Amino acid sequence: AVAAGFAVAAAAAFKFGKDSVAAYVEAEQSSVRLDEALKKFPATADRSRESFDKLNTALAQKTKFDDDATASGQAVLAQFKLTGKQVQDLTPLLQDYAAKTGKDLPDAANTLGKALLGKGKALSEVGIKFKDAGSVGKNFDQIMGGLRTQVGGFATAEGKTAAGQAAIMRNQFGELQEKVGGALVPVLLKLAEKVQGVIAEFKNGTGVGGQFRDAFDKIKKSIDENR
Repeated sequence: AVAAGFAVAAAAAFKFGKDSVAAYVEAEQSSVRLDEALKKFPATADRSRESFDKLNTALAQKTKFDDDATASGQAVLAQFKLTGKQVQDLTPLLQDYAAKTGKDLPDAANTLGKALLGKGKALSEVGIKFKDAGSVGKNFDQIMGGLRTQVGGFATAEGKTAAGQAAIMRNQFGELQEKVGGALVPVLLKLAEKVQGVIAEFKNGTGVGGQFRDAFDKIKKSIDENR
């Protein structure tokens, strides 16, 4: 029973470690996407990278969307010639729109981005009668007003439900996994480097790997002699 218990615990620890590395990698990818968008589109330079992180962390505490998903949505919005302030002002309403329509944040951001360019027919699904105002700035104001009226506060209200609270708790656990994964990745990379070194030594017959190969050859020879 004790042995079985240790086996179960070891399996659980391995899965947690594996999931943590995956969570860290996914979070890093979202962060990189936002970093690249902010660098590529200089209009966003009026807001610091740290201010995006602060906003996304605050929103993650009251909606089902974690900070990484929000960053991915913001990376899409940045492509539509918005300032950093405009991206941040639109972010809570982006979450409201995504929650109301069942879209993920990048898809929802792409829909809003198209509306910024004058193609806002899809917004009719939430009751917004969009009409191209002829510029990104004017369309932005129209979209903000329409979203506030039609879906404003929806993501926060959803976050207060049992399902929403469960999602927030899962996201908080995911944050823990990201931190663990961040600590594990450098260790695993060093371990992989050492393993590759031992494999090379095994092939070349040098070092620790060479000792393993000598021992392996002796065992193989002994087996062959006793057949």
